[in-house]
Amino acid sequence: METVTTYTLDQFLADTRATIETKGIPAGLAEIRDHLERLLRNPDLLKKHLGDSVPYTERTTIGRDPETDVHVLVHGREKAGKSSVHDHGPCWVVYGNYKNPTRMRRWRRLDDGSRPGYAELTLQREFLNEPGRAVAFAAGDIHSIEYGDDTFFVRVTGGDVETKETLRFDVEKKTVEIANRARGQR
Repeated sequence: METVTTYTLDQFLADTRATIETKGIPAGLAEIRDHLERLLRNPDLLKKHLGDSVPYTERTTIGRDPETDVHVLVHGREKAGKSSVHDHGPCWVVYGNYKNPTRMRRWRRLDDGSRPGYAELTLQREFLNEPGRAVAFAAGDIHSIEYGDDTFFVRVTGGDVETKETLRFDVEKKTVEIANRARGQR
C-alpha cells in the first residue's frame, strides 16, 4: 500500500526557493504556479495555519522565505467583492484558489505612460480560476479579480507588496494613480 504524503507550506517554500535560484524570475513563474497548485491540494492547509474554525480574513500571512522574500498570504472572503484594476508594482504574484472560484481579468495598457494620471487599458483575457488552480502575473502585469461569497484564495508574492507603491487604474475614466499600500491606499 502506497503512502500519500501531503505537500506542506514548508515544502512549497523550499521548492519555490530552488526554482528562483535555478531559473530566476520571470522564467520560474510557471514552475512556482505548479508548486502552488500542488499546495492547494493540501486539504488541511487553512486549518493548520489559521485554526480549526477558519476565519474570513482580508489578508493573513502564513509563510515567508527570508532568503527569497517570498510571501504566502491567505485571503478569505465571506461576501462577494472585487478588486480595482491594479498591478503589484515591482512584485510578481501567483494567485491560487483554495475554495470557490475567482474571476480573473488581465489588462493591457495601450498608452505609453507618458501622461501623468492617464492610462488607457483594454481587456486582454478573462477567465475563471477554479479551486486547485493558480495563475501567475509578472511584475507590472495589470489585473483585477472578482470573487463570490465564501471564497478563499492563496496569494504568493515575490516581495512584500503591502510595503510597495503600486498602480491603480480606472478603466472607464482612463486614469491611473499611485497607491501606497504601506499607507493603506489600495
